[in-house]
Amino acid sequence: MTTPHGHPDHDHDAHGPTFAPGLRCPECGEPARPVPPRDWPLNGFTPRPVTSHHDGTPLCPAPGPNGSQPAEPISAPARLTMWQAVRQSWLIHPDWTVADHFAWLDGEGYDTDDMTGDPAEVVGRWLAEHRHTARVPRPAGDPRVYMVAGGDMVAVFDSAEEADIMAVTMTAANLEPVTLPLTEAQWEKALAVLRSQLPHVTVTDARSTRAAGAS
Repeated sequence: MTTPHGHPDHDHDAHGPTFAPGLRCPECGEPARPVPPRDWPLNGFTPRPVTSHHDGTPLCPAPGPNGSQPAEPISAPARLTMWQAVRQSWLIHPDWTVADHFAWLDGEGYDTDDMTGDPAEVVGRWLAEHRHTARVPRPAGDPRVYMVAGGDMVAVFDSAEEADIMAVTMTAANLEPVTLPLTEAQWEKALAVLRSQLPHVTVTDARSTRAAGAS
C-alpha cells in the first residue's frame, strides 16, 4: 500500500487518531479504519468508500457483479468464513481443483464436514460463483470499456483481459487498483470528472480503437 502525497492528514484531530479496534481488510488482513480513503480517483462518479487501510488507501479490491470494488472490512477476531476462504484461495490459485481447495481448507483447520450438503458440490458451486462474478460479460448492443484506477493512475481498455493485466501490474506496485466496467458514455463522464477535479491523476486511454494518450 502507498500513502498519497499532498493531502492533509485527516486521521488526527484534537482527540488523536481515529481507529476501530479489531477492524481489518478481508483481502490482505491488514488493519482497517472507519475513515474514507484520502485519495479516491473516482470521486464524483462513484461514492467514496467509508473505510480504508490505516495508511489512507482504499481497502483491497474484491470481485463483484459490477467488477472489482474495495472490500468490506471484517472484525479481526472473526475468522474468514469458509466461503470467503475459498474465494481468497481461488483468487491466488485460480487453477486449483476442488480437491486442492479441500486440502487447503483442511490445512487451515476448517471442518468441511460442517457444510450443509455434499461438500464437493458446495465448494464446486462456490467456485462457479466466483468465476461468474469475477468477469462481467459485455452486453450485446451496450459497448463497454474497462477502467482501472490505482494511486494517481487511471487507465481504460476495451477488453477485460487487458484491464486484468494492468490491475496485476498496479497491484505489484502496491497501488491498490479498482476495476470498473463502464459504457462509453459513463467513461466520458468519468474522464471529465477526473480532468476537472483531479488534474494530477495520469489518465491513459489504451483502447485499440483510440490513440493512446495521457493527460
